[in-house]
Amino acid sequence: MVTEKAFFNQIFAENKSDMKMFYTLFILGISTTLLVTAGIFTKKITLQIHPSNFVNSLAKYQLFALTVGILTTIAILILNPESKHLLRAGQLGTIAEKEKWLGINGKSSWTVNGLQLLLFISIATGIFMFFAVKHTNSISNFNWSFVPLILLFSLTNSLAEELIFRFGIVGGLFNHYPKLTIMILSAVLFGLPHFFGNPGGVIGILMSGVLGYILCKATIETKGLSIAWTIHFVQDIIIFTALMMMNVKQNTF
Repeated sequence: MVTEKAFFNQIFAENKSDMKMFYTLFILGISTTLLVTAGIFTKKITLQIHPSNFVNSLAKYQLFALTVGILTTIAILILNPESKHLLRAGQLGTIAEKEKWLGINGKSSWTVNGLQLLLFISIATGIFMFFAVKHTNSISNFNWSFVPLILLFSLTNSLAEELIFRFGIVGGLFNHYPKLTIMILSAVLFGLPHFFGNPGGVIGILMSGVLGYILCKATIETKGLSIAWTIHFVQDIIIFTALMMMNVKQNTF
């Protein structure tokens, strides 16, 4: 009798785990689709904060993406209430688990590894975006008036994407699926939509996929979003700086 009860309990647990996976992927699928097709919805948003149409389009997208991120967070919290512990800075003194290809030796804290990863990832992003700016002959187009908008858009974009692709995935699946599975899923779901982003195309997918893997690892191991959000925020500063230089003429300020 005990064996039979244990058997049905196992079946129930497996079914519950499968349903969590289904609902989490369903929620993330909707969220990702909304981001990819955001142009359909942002056209209906009346928002004019700047003489530049490019800046206004960015502002509309950020408002839309942040709304999607918040709704995704609410849905995941309803599905998995215990995931709320991830909505904090996390345990930065935690030793990062060894990952040789990332240069993580398994002996130093996430504070140390986070700073190292931030440096190397930022250098890679900076080099890529520098050549993009140079290709459009926009090197001399930087304006200090860009800075408030760059910081605002970097903050909202990184927050929205971390809520969806880190909190959404980890919060919906932790304690139900292996860590590696969750990290790979985060890498794939985060990478694919960036085919249409900056950087874009196959290179954009690969760069974003690797970044998504790293940020998910940090989120899981520190049990918080601060390292992932910080690294993401800095990359967005670099990217939005380049985008403003390439798309906004100084005489629009």
